[in-house]
Amino acid sequence: MSRRFARRFLLAAAFVTLPFLAGLASPLTARAQAAPPMGRWATSDHVEELDVFSNGCQFLVRGRTQVAGRCDWFPSSRGGILRIIYPMPLEPGKIRYNIVWVNKNTITVWGDVMHRLDR
Repeated sequence: MSRRFARRFLLAAAFVTLPFLAGLASPLTARAQAAPPMGRWATSDHVEELDVFSNGCQFLVRGRTQVAGRCDWFPSSRGGILRIIYPMPLEPGKIRYNIVWVNKNTITVWGDVMHRLDR
């Protein structure tokens, strides 16, 4: 292997790996991820309620369960997407709720303000 080839190879490798390594050390790449909204939540008039527990989730309207099943949390910096997977005849159904944290006792679910019930 010639010196010229080795130098070109090392230069090419540096161009490929340095931006990647610089991105790992950048403060812009380290973002906080919001925690899931564990617990019981309800609107002020208790028309809508959301229960999020480790063994499953449910969404209720006027005290009647609309959807219930296991749930996944896809976090973002201010909230995330709560996905409830519920049984259906052919394949599991999936519904997603956009959740934004307002403070530790308040969230919004698709813009509807909900307060923590289990304080």
